[in-house]
Amino acid sequence: MKAIAKGTASLILLFFIMNLSCVSETSFFNRGSVDRKIDKIAVLPFKDYNHNEGNNSGELARNIFESTLLRKGFNVIEIEKTAVVVDFDFLEKNEFPSKWITETGSVIGADYMLYGSVHDYRTYQSSTSFLYLFSWLEITSSVGITARLISCKTGEVVWSGSLTRASYTFNDAANEAIRELVRTIKIRPADSK
Repeated sequence: MKAIAKGTASLILLFFIMNLSCVSETSFFNRGSVDRKIDKIAVLPFKDYNHNEGNNSGELARNIFESTLLRKGFNVIEIEKTAVVVDFDFLEKNEFPSKWITETGSVIGADYMLYGSVHDYRTYQSSTSFLYLFSWLEITSSVGITARLISCKTGEVVWSGSLTRASYTFNDAANEAIRELVRTIKIRPADSK
């Protein structure tokens, strides 16, 4: 009886892992590479396409990107420290043309600016059953993020990526998506210039 219970528990755990692992494949593009220790990255606010629901998914994405880049050893400029010289009209609109990026980047000392959008931020419920005897309501949170890393010297896209993840909470889904996106940024080897 104990062996059957262990087998059933293992099957249920496997089912959850396979269904909650991801909603989409990582889509990314690298045109250049970033030197983690030398190049400075400013993380700008993310456009929130879900603002009608009263959440702060754009700010959540920006904060998680900033902390994930720092944990991975990137040199990040905290945008709050440079807010005096940043044009808030652009920050509020979340529209960052190349000319603004090159001009503002040189003023705040950034080599790259990272910005993007949150295009999915929802919770959905599904009923799950096992052997037609046991059923439960499963609640899943989904977060979709698109991001771009722009060179402040040329105004061109160096890296871009997009990913949607599902997990038990919005924070977990956003953390998983952003961690996977940061992993795809091409890093310049330390010995090359």
